[in-house]
This record gives sequence, C-alpha cells and structure tokens, in this order.
Amino acid sequence: MKTVLKKIKECRVKLIVEVEPELVENRFQEVLRDFQKAASLPGFRAGKAPFDLIEKKFYKEAHEEVLKSLIPEAYHQSVLSQKISPVSLPSISDIQMERGKKLTFSAELDRSPEFSLKNYKGIKIVKPSMAVSAEDVEKGMASLLDSRAELVEVVAPRAVAKGDFVVADVEFWKDGSYVPGQRGVLLFVEAHEADDFYEKILGAQVGDVREICIDENKPAYKIWVRGLKEKKLPVLDDEFAKSFGKETVDELRESVRKDIAHYKKSDAFERMKHELFEKLLSLTDFAVPEGLVEKQKEKLIAQAKQQVTRMGLTNGQLDEQLKKAQEEAAGKAGEQVKLYFILQKITETEKIEVDESELEHRLQALADESKRPLEEARRVFGDDLRESMRESRTIDFLLANAKLEEKALEAKV
Repeated sequence: MKTVLKKIKECRVKLIVEVEPELVENRFQEVLRDFQKAASLPGFRAGKAPFDLIEKKFYKEAHEEVLKSLIPEAYHQSVLSQKISPVSLPSISDIQMERGKKLTFSAELDRSPEFSLKNYKGIKIVKPSMAVSAEDVEKGMASLLDSRAELVEVVAPRAVAKGDFVVADVEFWKDGSYVPGQRGVLLFVEAHEADDFYEKILGAQVGDVREICIDENKPAYKIWVRGLKEKKLPVLDDEFAKSFGKETVDELRESVRKDIAHYKKSDAFERMKHELFEKLLSLTDFAVPEGLVEKQKEKLIAQAKQQVTRMGLTNGQLDEQLKKAQEEAAGKAGEQVKLYFILQKITETEKIEVDESELEHRLQALADESKRPLEEARRVFGDDLRESMRESRTIDFLLANAKLEEKALEAKV
C-alpha cells in the first residue's frame, strides 16, 4: 500500500492512498465466498451455487462490501504510517476501484498541531491568601442575619433613607405616552446607574411624588410613596443558631469560618488555574484545527444563549447580549482549543495517567446516579471521564511545580 501526504493548510491534510491489485482481488474473493455460503440460487442447494454464477449475480454487492472493508483499513494504516493524529473524521473522495486493478481514494482530515513546548515547569503564579480573618467571619454572620431579616412597616413618620424599602405606586411614560403602571410595588433604596431614582427618592416622605428621569431630564416614570418598610434583624442567640442546625452561636460561627475557608481555598485554586492557563498560552504559538475551533465556538454561543434567556431581558437587550457573546466566543474558542493541545502535550510528555481504582469508583458513582449498569456507564462515560481526570492531574502537576508567590487577597463572601 502507498500513501502520499499533502498539506492543505495548517492542521489540514490530504492522504492519497493506493491499495495493491492483489489485496483488492483477495478481498473480492473473500467477500464472494461469503456470498456463496449464504446464497440460494434456483437449481442449487443453499451454499452450493457455482462460484462463477455468484460472481455474476452479486458483483455489485461485492464491490460495495469490498469498499466498505478496504477503505477504513487502508485509511487507518495510512494514518499510522504517516504518524499523524486525526482530530476529525475523514472526508473520503476520489474513489476508484475495479477488480484486478488497484483501489485509490483520498482522505481529507484535520490533524493535531505540531509544536514545541518548553519551560512549563516553574511558572510564576500568585497564590492568594487563604487565611480567614475575624472580620471575614463577622461579615459571614451578618449575611446570615440579613438572610433571616423581616420587613416591618415604619410607623413613626420619617424621610426615606438608604437601605429602606419603599411601597409605591408607579406610572410610566413611553415615547411620550402614558402606560398603565403598577400598585404596591416594593422598591429597595440603593444607588442605580440606569436612572436618578436613588437621588430623587432619598428624603421623600410617605405621600410624596417623585418623577424619575433616565436621560435628558425627561421623566420616564412617576412614583407615589405609599409606605415605608425597613429590615428588622433577628437576635443573634442560640435559638438563631439552631435554625441553621447548630446548637450554639459559637458552633454557628465555627461553621461559617469553615465555609469561608473552603470558599477561599476553592477561589484561590481557580485564580491560580486561570493565571496558569494564561501563561501556558504565552509560552508558544501555533495554529489549531479550524473545525475544532468552530465547534467550540458553537458550544460557547449555545451556553451563552441559555444563560441570557434566563435573565428576563427585553428583545433588544437579548439581541445585544447575544451579539456580544458571539464576538467573545470567537476569541475564547481558539484559546480553549489551543490550551487543550498544550495540556495534552504535557500529559503525554510527563506520562501522566489516572488512578484506575479512582476511575472505577467514579464510574460506579455515575452508574448509581444514572441508574445504569456499570458496564454501560463505562461505555458511555469512560473515555470522557478518563480524559477529564488526566487533565485535572496535569493541572495539579503544573501547580505543584510552579513557583508560587504568596499574596493577600480578600474573599468575596
């Protein structure tokens, strides 16, 4: 068998394959004998029809079967002989085959990029502080109190202040026309970039009316202040702690500390991983398969659509967000595909493998969760899970071999 490799573009090649006439004839003979064993022709017992009659009657079917068996075999042998790593299914064309002559065909495919990679050990990465301060804990406790706060009506007359909740009737204007509003709307008093609500509502009294402008001082809506409410925080005592499953305030405080510590550890890892990825991408530059980039771009856009459609945006806002997502997806997709190949190269160079017992444990968990037999879970999830675990181990390897620089960083609790 002969194979000629032609480069179409970066990461895109064509294999021109020739299979010897002898191999083609041998495969014809094998296929026709199989037909002979199963064929029932008039005047002959099943499997006893003369070979020449089988050739005449089933030549077209045999021709198709020979192609179906020889082309995949020849393609895989060509890939091995040329030492290329396909990352897409081949596009087969220019097929020519006659009995007694050679089989020729072309296979066009995307291949893994070829590139060198050095200095991936010892990358300098900032390691955020994971220390939990007393202030962090008190902020966490305050957040728990706020989550159980009640809104109570302000009885004594006073002006609207920051942090209040205004009970209001609202009327709208759109394009200069009045639009029926809403009654009894609860509005939180805080700074808002979209309009001047915050500035206008501060200092208002129950019964006052405020016109809110969005731009050019044109009123967009009118607010009648009908009532005022404020938060009433619960008492921080053991009864409050029990509502969170803890016996005492001290136990609750320790639980909050542990939660913050867990968050800081997770957040620090994500930050270090993000910095690691950026620096890996800066180590080398190479072209990646366009087909993979396009698939990843489509995946990112689909994810963005799911996110923005759940945000309850107007049609105009939705279109704007989707356009932005599409523009960002193009760049992100290329980087993500490039990073995939970089991590794969490091995995292969360092001979990083998964722990088979851990893999089996995770497969069993997936089988239990999806209510499938273990063998089916292994067939459905096995390859993807193994690749994901190898990638995670490679990232852990890179971080373990990085030069970490300690840096204090506040947690976002």
